[in-house]
Amino acid sequence: TEVTGPVAKRILVTGGTGLVGRAIKKVVADGEGQPDEEWIFVSSRDADLTSIAETKALFEQHKPTHVIHLAAMVGGLFKNLRYNLDFW
Repeated sequence: TEVTGPVAKRILVTGGTGLVGRAIKKVVADGEGQPDEEWIFVSSRDADLTSIAETKALFEQHKPTHVIHLAAMVGGLFKNLRYNLDFW
């Protein structure tokens, strides 16, 4: 999102390419964001959030003031059945 004026909020959305992340990105792109907001959408390609080093680097790079954490492990029915403890 393009920002004009000072940015008071840097909102980092993890899972930005997932179902809910894409929906939020569309709402922001359609003009629902505020002028003092900068929205940053990231995916697992940007950082492995199970790695403290990669997570710290992501936060140092973007310096968010707010985080919407949507990152999750996803899979179909059989993956959920086979790895149910991992999903839990």
